[in-house]
Amino acid sequence: KKEGGSQPPVSLVCAIARMPEEEIAVGEQFKKEGNQFFAAGDYVRAVAAYNKAIKADPENGVLYSNRAASFIHLQKEVKAIKDAEQAILLKPDWAKGYFRKGTALVALRKWDEAIEVLNKALEIEPKSKEISTLLREATRKRSAENGEKKREERKGLKLVSDGTVVGDTPKSTMIPAPASANAGAAAAEQVMEKFVQESLSSAITQFSQKGELKSIVYVQAAAEGEALQMIGIEAGFDSPEANNQCLEFLRGYVVEHKSLAVVILAEKRNIAFPQVWKGKAAGKWKWKEQEQGIFMQLEAAVGSGKENGMTERKVWFIPTGTAGGRPQEPVELDVDQLAIMPPLFR
Repeated sequence: KKEGGSQPPVSLVCAIARMPEEEIAVGEQFKKEGNQFFAAGDYVRAVAAYNKAIKADPENGVLYSNRAASFIHLQKEVKAIKDAEQAILLKPDWAKGYFRKGTALVALRKWDEAIEVLNKALEIEPKSKEISTLLREATRKRSAENGEKKREERKGLKLVSDGTVVGDTPKSTMIPAPASANAGAAAAEQVMEKFVQESLSSAITQFSQKGELKSIVYVQAAAEGEALQMIGIEAGFDSPEANNQCLEFLRGYVVEHKSLAVVILAEKRNIAFPQVWKGKAAGKWKWKEQEQGIFMQLEAAVGSGKENGMTERKVWFIPTGTAGGRPQEPVELDVDQLAIMPPLFR
């Protein structure tokens, strides 16, 4: 005590800072809560609890690993990878951090990266059945996907993600010039139906073989003998800006190539924007948030096309369940409320 001074109140001294041991104890309490929520399948609340635990004990690698596991269940793989990497940084000799990262990479189908990190996990914990099983799965799926790519390339097909036209499918049938209005309409309807069915069949085949469908557009040719085109648009639903850029590209493409119709296909889990199902009444959207599926949207210029203002727009949802299940029958939706892309033919 300095002469003439005064001692701070005892309560103030005690409140200056919480001791590290107390912070760790608080972190452990929130960790337990998070583990309970995780075990109950409530991954949102598990993340919230782990957030609090990490705030109290930010140097605990286990907490980041646990939160990564919750993010994986919520299909937030990028966040899971970030947490797994933090767990690895804090506990570099602990296999679980590498396993979490590998699991998220497998979900993203980044096979090479997943295999590399899972091999590292297995080096640390060579007797882990959990790690070795996932490593075998990733290796098998990479081999299967590489084989499929080679088969596609031999057919002149190659799916990409930059919006570039990269291949062709068997020759399409031109909508014939109508002998009469009714005959022309009937012929156009038949060809359009065939085009939609072929697009759907191709998409379902890819999904069944690979367990996923990358966002893609099928383009109906403008003239007999021309090939159906496929355009990869993997980034087309990442943000409002990306969606608008994709829209403008496709509008320009259909004009330049005098295309008659396009079918747009995208998995619900790959659509960050526009999430058209959000806030819809049960009468418009009957599936739960965690239920997955494929959106399929038809944009067509009917008859002589946009010059006469004749266009057709439809959208369907093909449910696939909650964990990569089998595609079910397409359900037609309200295109005005649930289209994933604005009109292409204007």
